[in-house]
Amino acid sequence: MVPVQHLDLYQNYGDHGPFGAFRDTQLLGPLNVAMVWNVFLAFVPVVLALILFRHRARRTPVWWGGLALWVLFLPNAPYVLTDVVHLFHDVDHAANQTERYEILAVYAAMFAAGMACYVASLQLFRGYLHRTVAARLVAPLLIAVHTLCVLAIYIGRVVRLNSWDAIVRPGEVVSSVAHVPELHTVLLMGAMFLVLGCSAFIAMEVGRRLLVQLQRIPPTRA
Repeated sequence: MVPVQHLDLYQNYGDHGPFGAFRDTQLLGPLNVAMVWNVFLAFVPVVLALILFRHRARRTPVWWGGLALWVLFLPNAPYVLTDVVHLFHDVDHAANQTERYEILAVYAAMFAAGMACYVASLQLFRGYLHRTVAARLVAPLLIAVHTLCVLAIYIGRVVRLNSWDAIVRPGEVVSSVAHVPELHTVLLMGAMFLVLGCSAFIAMEVGRRLLVQLQRIPPTRA
């Protein structure tokens, strides 16, 4: 699911999006084609970040275009968390307890992959900002990107717009964004902002501590 222009490129499983028909196309156990596609899309911003935010990257017109793509694709990483709405359905319809455990394991791996991609992308971006802009601008820029991701997730999951709507129905897109200041929308997005932010922080801490532990492992002798 790619929120391009902060919209959802492929609708949720079971909807009329191009990958909706693959919701029930199983690959291995509870793993289906749509899940694999979502995880693949979550890795796209990481690849772009590795290219864009390397130490000697030059800010050419191509670089700025790549940055725009990174911003557009970044919401795909945390968006996988919203597939929790399908988790409960799948667990309720599992044939037995073993299948329920398999479903939980697959979703947990998918959620972990999405958050890892989101944290890795933001960490690469943060490192680049520390090298290229004033320190006082780093936090506001990170918060701005995080806010855009929350807006993208809201429009993709709640409003249920597709990426092509930005071209074929731009008025509806503008109308959806205009309704964001409403109280219930602000409360929902505020909750999404906190949940996603806390999840990203936890994922970052877990990753950091894991790296510290791995660095303490003595090298093996030949």
